[in-house]
This record gives sequence, structure tokens and C-alpha cells, in this order.
Amino acid sequence: MAKGRVPMQVSPVFEKKLKELQKKIMKQDGVVISLRDLTEQVDLKNIEDAILKEAKADIKLSLDRRRR
Repeated sequence: MAKGRVPMQVSPVFEKKLKELQKKIMKQDGVVISLRDLTEQVDLKNIEDAILKEAKADIKLSLDRRRR
């Protein structure tokens, strides 16, 4: 049995911003671009760097494997 497409689950705010960008591109260029194609054009490297710069390093490592 073939599985159907599963939509990407994103926050409603992000989805709304993408749809607004999609409309702006359509008005400016007259080209209808799908949300899938639009998300492929997103530069994830810059977004990843920004998120990692903001992230707090709250990680606890326990390297001692002896019982306590």
C-alpha cells in the first residue's frame, strides 16, 4: 500500500509568512511558485547559524560510568 504525501508541520506563523512571500513573488514576477519550491530556495545555512548562535548550551554530560 502506497503512502500519501505527509504535509510538513510548521508553526502557523511560519506558514503564513511563506504564503505572504509566495503572493509577493506572484505579484512581482507573475510566476506562481509552490511552497515546496519556495522552501527549497531557503538558505538553511544562515538560519542554522542564527539559531545556533542564540541557543543556550545547557547540556550535562556524565562521563563517569561507575555506579553512584
